[in-house]
Amino acid sequence: MLLSSELDTTSLTLASTRPELRQFATRVLGRRSRWNGWLGLLVLYAVTAAAVATLVFVVLTLVALGTETSPLRDRVLLLSAGTAACLVAGAFSLVAHVKKGDREELFRLHRFAAANGFDFTPEVKEPDLPGLIFQHGTLRRSSARLRRSGARPLEVANHHAWIPRGRAGEPLSWSYFALTLGRPMPHVVLAARAHERRLPAPRLAANARRTPLRGPFEEEFQLVCAPEAEAWARSLFTPEIVGRLTGPGKTAFDVEVVESRLFVYSHLRSLSCCDPRTWQWMSETADALYARLENLDDTTTMSDAAGAGSVAAGEPIGLAPPYVPLRRPFPVTAVVALLALAGVWAVGLAA
Repeated sequence: MLLSSELDTTSLTLASTRPELRQFATRVLGRRSRWNGWLGLLVLYAVTAAAVATLVFVVLTLVALGTETSPLRDRVLLLSAGTAACLVAGAFSLVAHVKKGDREELFRLHRFAAANGFDFTPEVKEPDLPGLIFQHGTLRRSSARLRRSGARPLEVANHHAWIPRGRAGEPLSWSYFALTLGRPMPHVVLAARAHERRLPAPRLAANARRTPLRGPFEEEFQLVCAPEAEAWARSLFTPEIVGRLTGPGKTAFDVEVVESRLFVYSHLRSLSCCDPRTWQWMSETADALYARLENLDDTTTMSDAAGAGSVAAGEPIGLAPPYVPLRRPFPVTAVVALLALAGVWAVGLAA
């Protein structure tokens, strides 16, 4: 059964209701009850507002001391409290708006997973996977993971880690979908040249080398593998297959074949998302890769590879579509807080 033939993406575009989202947050995400959540937010708001008010009070006092006649000298306390209350309220509103959008996206993915036979996991800490992006950094976690078993297994998730570098560090964010076969395969990396500085260095055999990918995509990709695996790799990555790994602009996807898995990595766009076209492209690309892998084995000869790479180049079939992120409403409450801040200062200085 083809993955793309049975995919229902309707649930990705249907908005949730408040009861559905609340139930999802409690049962699936394991969030605390509503009243406990509000109590914790109120305490956090009070502590944060007090700290900000103290800082603003010190700043305004220093400014007022430098002026002989200024409304600030008589209204420092009022302006400090009002500024802190509005700023913290605006920040809290903006964070709550982002968190609500994240919950909405997770809920739609959970509903999509149930409709298409996937197992949905909101977060997996320290995922035990052999791919190169999973071997680097600390605080490794995969989010919004969807996994389906069967004749053609498919796993999709977003992966995050922290890379210690210098005095601080930098985040590592990738997205991937993975195929699983019942046999080990040569360790091969198809690296997009646009990501050469971002993709972690693969841990390959000592005699592994970088070699250009022959054919119409030689300028965009290069192979990293042992010399004895080059023939097998060139037979796998035909122009039709590689054409599916390119998209608009500089969009390109890296591929790693390791042990019994094949990973397709994305750096510039999320794959575990609510975009139906992305899911359709992933399922069609997974079908094409499975079909190609099922016809290959470790004894593929160089002459077979040359024949596979001699297909005429045209516009690739299955070109990755433009990414369309989930559209989120405008953060009205944060704007209201900023307007209230303007009002506090207008009243304080005019009084």
